Amino acid sequence: WGRPCCRRHGWNRAVPELLPDLSTPAGWLPLAFMLVMGLSILAYVILDGFDLGVGLLLEAGSDDEKDTMVASIGPFWDANETWLVLGVGILLVAFPAAHGVILGELYLPVALMLVGLTLRGVAFDFRVKAKARHKTAWNRAFFGGSLLASLAQGYMLGLYIMGLEPTVLHVALGLLTALCVTAGYALIGAAWLILQVHGQ
Repeated sequence: WGRPCCRRHGWNRAVPELLPDLSTPAGWLPLAFMLVMGLSILAYVILDGFDLGVGLLLEAGSDDEKDTMVASIGPFWDANETWLVLGVGILLVAFPAAHGVILGELYLPVALMLVGLTLRGVAFDFRVKAKARHKTAWNRAFFGGSLLASLAQGYMLGLYIMGLEPTVLHVALGLLTALCVTAGYALIGAAWLILQVHGQ
């Protein structure tokens, strides 16, 4: 795209192609996969964000309010996590080299996020079937899983933005991003609860 200008000014050295050749599948297919992956991650942040936010706000409610809060996300929360699976799946299939680098550098926070998501799933199901004296423990487990997953996702985002370099400054930014993402999820969860209350 810039070659005529380069020739006119006498720049005969090789200029790297900055834009892919969109006339071939090798050019447009990575962009299409990148778009689908970006949309799936965006859908996960918005849709599962209110699930995580409700989990983060769970400890602030009374026993009756906790039942209402959990019931408000009951029909949606499990399906919302499939967007994360889709995004990571596309990363693995379309960009295997990037998948290996990113998940290799973020192995520990990814593992912690999966522990948090698993804890949320177990607590969500068991709190309904548990006896009254055990219900508080499962509520705390649901809150803990939501907090762990949110912090892990925020930390991964911060470290990814800084190029996956685990320096002191980058880790500090990752921790700050973890707090900000957790606060953002809590905000989305609060907005969801307000919409549900006004919808009744």
